[in-house]
Amino acid sequence: MLKCLIIDDEQFSVDAILKYMGMLPRLELAGIFLDPVEAMNKIVVMDEPVDIIFMDIDMPNLSGIELAAIVRSKTQKLIFTTSYSQYAYEAYEVNGDAFLLKPFSFSKFSATINRLFPPVTSAPPVKRFDEDYFLVKNKDENLRMVNIAFSDVVAFESFNNYVKIYLADEKIITAYLTLKDINDLVATRTEFQQFHRAFVISTRHISYIEGSQVKMTNMLQFNVGDRYKETFNSYISDQLLKTGRKAKGDQDA
Repeated sequence: MLKCLIIDDEQFSVDAILKYMGMLPRLELAGIFLDPVEAMNKIVVMDEPVDIIFMDIDMPNLSGIELAAIVRSKTQKLIFTTSYSQYAYEAYEVNGDAFLLKPFSFSKFSATINRLFPPVTSAPPVKRFDEDYFLVKNKDENLRMVNIAFSDVVAFESFNNYVKIYLADEKIITAYLTLKDINDLVATRTEFQQFHRAFVISTRHISYIEGSQVKMTNMLQFNVGDRYKETFNSYISDQLLKTGRKAKGDQDA
């Protein structure tokens, strides 16, 4: 929700803004001030800034331009609303973000809000028909689509502009992909880990680990990269079977 303040000495102008705000669910009213001096006194002591201040310019005792210079830090966006176009330059001099000339339409109002706060649109989650398999186009077979089970994958290797997919039956599929594509693909599958800049591996197919060298069941091997050592050590710590038996020194104590 976007918290909004309205500062305008004319009630009918306030009512117009309230009407438009009611048509945009993401706008929330935080306060109304008909007196700019009261607005100044209340706003300068606010602990948290609001998202939007709608501010008239031609007001008694304290103009919107003067008030803006005082309270500008208390709002993320400042929108001036006035009947006088000659104030436009002064409005931008005090870091106004928008200028609505009264009477303004709802379409102008909503377009201004959407320009200053673009709506966040979340893409619908991609539905995979079978969570245990994925399809790729094999570069070495005239882009024939190949269905691959995650359980059959030993490792993915970045190779020039492609990714090599090593399978348990020792077959290698070459696809026009990047390791970022692969990391996105396996993001929810904890058995896949990256311990080297060129490899994403299935930990189910690790044959053995010696120091920082990892050897896979298909004889593929690599040394853990420096930037991945923390992740690698966490994996070892989580997976290594530990004994509950006390050390000999502890038993003798």
